[in-house]
Amino acid sequence: MNLRDYPRPFYAINQFCQAHCSELKGQSFFFYMDGGYDYKLNFTGDNTLTWAINDDEPTEAVFECVKGDENTYLVDFDIVETLGTAKRYNELFVIDLDQRLVTRVTCHTGYNARFPYLIKMEYDFGAIVMEGKETPFIRHCFSSELIGTTVEWHWNFEMWTHHKYYDSDFYTLTWPDDSKAVQNLGGPFEMLPSHDDVTKVIKIKDTMYLFCLTEEFMERVLQGPVFRCNNMIFLQNYDRMYHAGRTFGSGQTPEGEIFPIRTLFGSFGNPIKLPDSVLYAENAYTV
Repeated sequence: MNLRDYPRPFYAINQFCQAHCSELKGQSFFFYMDGGYDYKLNFTGDNTLTWAINDDEPTEAVFECVKGDENTYLVDFDIVETLGTAKRYNELFVIDLDQRLVTRVTCHTGYNARFPYLIKMEYDFGAIVMEGKETPFIRHCFSSELIGTTVEWHWNFEMWTHHKYYDSDFYTLTWPDDSKAVQNLGGPFEMLPSHDDVTKVIKIKDTMYLFCLTEEFMERVLQGPVFRCNNMIFLQNYDRMYHAGRTFGSGQTPEGEIFPIRTLFGSFGNPIKLPDSVLYAENAYTV
């Protein structure tokens, strides 16, 4: 079958998603973290693990996993809380076996009394401790190397978006006229004062970055009706021009019911040239 005749051409942002990776089953890791709270992960099954901080008792969780390349894994799982429906935690680890390094990103909601679904991210860097090997001194780190880069990311056969990376803490999202993104997602986004959102870029290795995005405007300005706040974290592989990651956040039905969002997604991309009116606008937030 010609893939362009795929019977479900509009399949949201996960049509090009990798299958869940279970290669870590049976492995255990000890992460020496610079933040002072070391972490233990024990992968007990295809999608189950136990986790523990320092000498705490292990806790079970169901995890998701995708890969940035052969030896770089993005693993995430939710921590169940009982402090209210808006209180959720998500733990994400980038396990880099090539360099024996790890990056941890913690996302949680319920910390802001006015915007309970707003997501806060916390970052920590560390190394993988292995018996008989010296613990690495180097670390993954925040990066500004993507500044000046523009990419057209294809989410499915009909929807693509343009990313402009113009700052280490923000990016611009543009909507090409020939993309279904304009028709299917344009309404809520067109109501926003800007398409710029808060980001962090972490260099994992040459040509691979962890891109962390939080859609704060959705929560602070619109508060519905479709999207609330969502966090999207993905490994960008610029050798192979694809990225793979997960979303964590909340949505809202037309009736006002809030529901949790957590899904894997992926896309492939190609470098593009955005119009000069966007690249060189006096106001960097111009769309």
